[in-house]
Amino acid sequence: MRATSIILPAVLAVLVVGCVDYDERIELNTDGSGLVRMHLTVSEQVLRTSTPGKIEKEADLLPIPQKDLTRDIEKEGFRVTSLRASSSRGHRHFYLVLEFDRLETLTKSQLFGNRQASLKRDGPRWEFRQEIIVSEETLTNRAGPAGAPEPDAAAPENKPEKKPDENESILKQLEKRFGKARVRQMLSGYQISFSLRLNGAGLIRTNGRSHRDTTAVWEIPLDQLIEKKPTLRMEAAFAVVEPPQADK
Repeated sequence: MRATSIILPAVLAVLVVGCVDYDERIELNTDGSGLVRMHLTVSEQVLRTSTPGKIEKEADLLPIPQKDLTRDIEKEGFRVTSLRASSSRGHRHFYLVLEFDRLETLTKSQLFGNRQASLKRDGPRWEFRQEIIVSEETLTNRAGPAGAPEPDAAAPENKPEKKPDENESILKQLEKRFGKARVRQMLSGYQISFSLRLNGAGLIRTNGRSHRDTTAVWEIPLDQLIEKKPTLRMEAAFAVVEPPQADK
């Protein structure tokens, strides 16, 4: 199985369990090339069955062998410039930096799921648009949520578990198992974050928030993302700063 084919299902599974923060930062050039930085924070509890029982080196922190992951990501058209992992305070952190030559590489890659993105020039401005579709289908894990925490002592007595419906989202499966209130508590405090910067340009408009007039930022609470399954629409307009011309 290709490494990239299991990244998104695995990420979605732990996202729904509510033990993940995801941060994605894109730096674009006006020709559509650029790089993307990803930081995924996962509870060690969720990963306890995904990695070796004894961690002796950094490579053991990755749920997939690093060389296999790098090879399959690069088959998608990216260049892996950095891939590392660390562990602290009960959480594992994964850091990935990728370079690409065309924006279409993002939209066609299995690694980044069901999204559309464009960068178009409109006179002196550059318009960026991105849509990420969060659907019931993408939030369905037919194997069920791996590493889900056990109910606490105050939870109702466990009933015999029925076989999960193949078309039922992980959220619904968790609600049946732990109750809606417990699941909402598990989801609270986590979020998905996206940001975009166009090199050499200033941000003049966005439907997210502005950071230092150069970067558009969109932040989505995890419970809202999972419960409403919205289409995430991100828009930003930039004006390229022309370098001053030398006096003749």
